[in-house]
Amino acid sequence: MSSQSLLAQLLRMLLLLSLTLVAVHNSPVFLDSLTRSAVNAGCHQQENMHHQMSGSMDHSEHHH
Repeated sequence: MSSQSLLAQLLRMLLLLSLTLVAVHNSPVFLDSLTRSAVNAGCHQQENMHHQMSGSMDHSEHHH
């Protein structure tokens, strides 16, 4: 019985992922929002790595 529930969960996740991908692909608003979120996350990740490596807490290089 647990294998049936696992299969059902995987199918639901696959369906949700497929619907999300179709929605993002067909909606410029969702695509733009996702792009901005990814750029902001990458910017902050690079900043954190830079601060850790240099030991500096100078925020003058913060770009948005």
